[in-house]
Amino acid sequence: MKQTLGFVLSLALFAAGAGTAMAAADSGGSDLGYTAMQQGQWQKAEEQLRAELKANPNEPMRLLNLAFVLQHTGRSTEAAEMYQQVLTLNSNPLLAVGPDRDIKPARAKAIARKSMAALASQK
Repeated sequence: MKQTLGFVLSLALFAAGAGTAMAAADSGGSDLGYTAMQQGQWQKAEEQLRAELKANPNEPMRLLNLAFVLQHTGRSTEAAEMYQQVLTLNSNPLLAVGPDRDIKPARAKAIARKSMAALASQK
């Protein structure tokens, strides 16, 4: 629970009526690629996230962020695989989702499902 409280989704982008999320770490360590994503540095974000996932391959926030990067860079099949990996995790952390002014709780798996629906609607 403490680990999940350490993460805040500070921005949710909505495409085709379904959310695609970017996440930022609340404190310490990596920002989960968030800064690079905000700056449009997709390759840097991807490299950082993939390196971090080697150490902890089942960390839902990194998986969601990597899926977002893959989706944003036109690699829908790979993005769907990342979202699917979130759906198969034993944990389903509660995250705060939305713009800074309007943060609402959502489960990691709910974000993954909505994002997969957005991918499906783009085909």
